[in-house]
Amino acid sequence: MVKKKTFFVKNINSFYPVLISFVFVFIGQYLMYDNRNLLFGLLFFAVAVIILLLSFFTKKIDIYSLQKDEKINKKIEIILLLAIILIGIFFRVYMIKDVPAGCYRDEGQNGNEAINIMNGVVLDGTSIPVYIERWTQNAAMYMYFVAVSFKLFGIGVLQIRLVSIIFGILCIPAFYFLLRYIFGVKLALLGAFLIAVLRWHVNFSRIGFLGILTVLFVILCFYFAWRTYKERKLFDFIMLGVVTALSLYTYLASRLIPVAFFIFLFFLLFKDFKFYKQNWKKMLIGLAAFFIVGFPLFKYAIKHPQYFTSRQSAVSIFNLEMLREIGGRYVEKDGQPKHWTKLYIENVWRTLMMFNWQGDGNPRHNYALKPMLDFVTGIFFVAGFAIMLFKIFAPLNFLLFAFFISMLQAGLLSTESPQAYRTIGLIPIVLILTIIGFQVLNQAIKEEFGKKSNLYFIAFLLLLSGYIGYENYDKYFNGFAKNPGSWAEFSSDEYSMGRYVHSLGDNYIAIIDPAWMNSYTFKFAVYPYKNYVEFSPSEWIPIKAKVEKNFTYILDDTYLPLLPVFKSMYPNGKYSDFRHKFFNSKILYFTYEVPYEDVKKQQDKPVKNGLMGSYYNGIEWKDPPVFTRLDPFILFNWTVDPIMGKFSVKWTGKIKIDIPGEYTFITKSNDYSDLMIDGKVVLKNLGGSGLNAVAGKINLTKGLHSVVLRYYESLHYSKMQFWWRKPGTTEEEVVPSEVLLPQ
Repeated sequence: MVKKKTFFVKNINSFYPVLISFVFVFIGQYLMYDNRNLLFGLLFFAVAVIILLLSFFTKKIDIYSLQKDEKINKKIEIILLLAIILIGIFFRVYMIKDVPAGCYRDEGQNGNEAINIMNGVVLDGTSIPVYIERWTQNAAMYMYFVAVSFKLFGIGVLQIRLVSIIFGILCIPAFYFLLRYIFGVKLALLGAFLIAVLRWHVNFSRIGFLGILTVLFVILCFYFAWRTYKERKLFDFIMLGVVTALSLYTYLASRLIPVAFFIFLFFLLFKDFKFYKQNWKKMLIGLAAFFIVGFPLFKYAIKHPQYFTSRQSAVSIFNLEMLREIGGRYVEKDGQPKHWTKLYIENVWRTLMMFNWQGDGNPRHNYALKPMLDFVTGIFFVAGFAIMLFKIFAPLNFLLFAFFISMLQAGLLSTESPQAYRTIGLIPIVLILTIIGFQVLNQAIKEEFGKKSNLYFIAFLLLLSGYIGYENYDKYFNGFAKNPGSWAEFSSDEYSMGRYVHSLGDNYIAIIDPAWMNSYTFKFAVYPYKNYVEFSPSEWIPIKAKVEKNFTYILDDTYLPLLPVFKSMYPNGKYSDFRHKFFNSKILYFTYEVPYEDVKKQQDKPVKNGLMGSYYNGIEWKDPPVFTRLDPFILFNWTVDPIMGKFSVKWTGKIKIDIPGEYTFITKSNDYSDLMIDGKVVLKNLGGSGLNAVAGKINLTKGLHSVVLRYYESLHYSKMQFWWRKPGTTEEEVVPSEVLLPQ
């Protein structure tokens, strides 16, 4: 009796070599995944791959005579698929109000752009943009879906994430039908389950990012590409052109999909040139469909190439200025950027290791550097990947390879590798390779156990699926969801304060740190109100605005020394703070609400205390200053510098001493600062990373003493503070305004 041909293997020599190879992969996976032993893990992987490939090395693989696995009853198939989709829905909506927390800035910006589209706001000359030139720097398709969500359900972060949830869920049936076409029902159901629960996919299905659209279109493009090659029907050629063009309207990584097709078509020149002879007219029609659907985007790209390529350039390993700024592993010992070839090789290693060894380190994208694949999926991915490379010249394998190597470039040519988001288009390809691994084991079981194999294999799949579902659930809902880094990374503080300001409405004006005020998350959360102004101590202590409204200060914990000042000026004010969810002692920001009655009492009082600050370009305090002003307190945490680029400040005036004795003065600065009193140098602070504190002591008599306080900024994140300890005390406090005089 002649055995039927199967998908990847005509006849594996023996069940036992295949079983042994998977045992070795299991050991290698355990060593890497749980025991963190990379070298021995890779060694076991290598041995496993050699055994697996030798098990059918002598057999000719006929990839065109596909025997799909046994058909099952249609009703059962539909019920099982619906059950898997329901599992996928659960993974994407469970705890959605709490996980992820907050609203990351990219999500906020996507929401802001959707609001503009919904309201018909004209920006960059149009109210119906094809491409967003601002922070998003991406095609606008996703924002139109968000605008529809806002129209139907109101404006909010959940409405943004609803779009990702829907497209994440749609990936499940789309992937099912792709796998069903290639492998048949049984493995298609398994693949649908894998994408339904895979933490990598689940995470980006719950975040308001564009990339989840790309995953769906990778599935569609691969489906129609393979149908086009196998069926060679005109409809498939047209649909391939349409979905490929539409994919370009999603995340930037989708631009690599045409690259995959170009690689595959080049391969066919040598492997199957008849494909061109027999289908060139259909190919031209499909290409026409591609250009028709993609025309608006192509037109924009030709007209504005600088915007169309700006995002890739900003994170590229070819961007030397950016590499210098990042530093670390991106520069040599002398501080010069590494050559791009070195970085590329490093990125290849890091990215290939993210599946089984160490994943993305960004807490928004991943949990605690965990591999992007769960334990079991990682095992079968290794097997499938090896088989793909072993029989790479089979057309389906080469199409998989073309997609894999193309989508991989999004991570290889950019910084921050491994990068789970930029390589998000790999998810369907990785899972197809995983299914290939299952297919090989399935065939080996068939050969050993014959007709009984189907029952054994189904039981085996159910057992593994249970573990896969559990591990992905645990890593996401008990790991990622409870990770302090993930909580903080989603701009929880900015979103919270935005909602707080929104709740105040038009009855209040919020005085807020400039960085927060300009945050896309804050602007989105506070919409439609614009009831906030930029905080500066010299302008807003005390409040001078002549409007009959209440006010509230919203400041970070570095400004807590001002709280006694606020309470003294505005005794009827109300203090509250927002603390880190996991570290309750850490105050992320505090508020001090001031009723209008208190504001009115201070409005007409002249501001006469403080030091006169002269602000200069450069770091040498060279006249003339760009501007001068009276600064009541030297307590600055400039998130937006007062002068762009390097700058310096010289504060001059008098300090009033009521109690004679030894005073300790402290400057806390991130860069150079010094202090002179009565012409005597009290301290020099060379600065450092973060906030460096240097103290100096001086004996002062009762009365007025001249003060010269200087600071320069040659770095970023400017910080400068002026503190003291009075005689007989150990407590530090910011030098109060009432003892400082500009004359």
